Amino acid sequence: MFIRYLRTILIFYRGLWVPSGLVTLFSCLAIFYISINQIRDHKEFYGVLMFTAPFFWIKTFTNLLMLLYLIKFKAHEMYFYANLGVRKRELMMTAFLIDYLLFFSALFLVSLCLKLPLISR
Repeated sequence: MFIRYLRTILIFYRGLWVPSGLVTLFSCLAIFYISINQIRDHKEFYGVLMFTAPFFWIKTFTNLLMLLYLIKFKAHEMYFYANLGVRKRELMMTAFLIDYLLFFSALFLVSLCLKLPLISR
């Protein structure tokens, strides 16, 4: 049962990963670039998480836009998922939870690439 549920979520997420992945990629590249410039200019560095707040809100805004797009233009596809036993709210919340999990995992990888702590002490 769980495998079928997870497969249904991944089928739904398949249509979202391109725009969501692009936002995640550009956010991580921007944070990497900002962090490198802070280190290179010998400015006081407060950790990678200091720069994530604006990108988190950009990510949230684009997720809301994708949600509106899904509700407005893909409403007929929700019957497919309803027939598989997954409610619309469940589907969207799980997909966006996976999306944020991937976003924060990518930020963690950026901090590992920089060999810097997430938060400066």
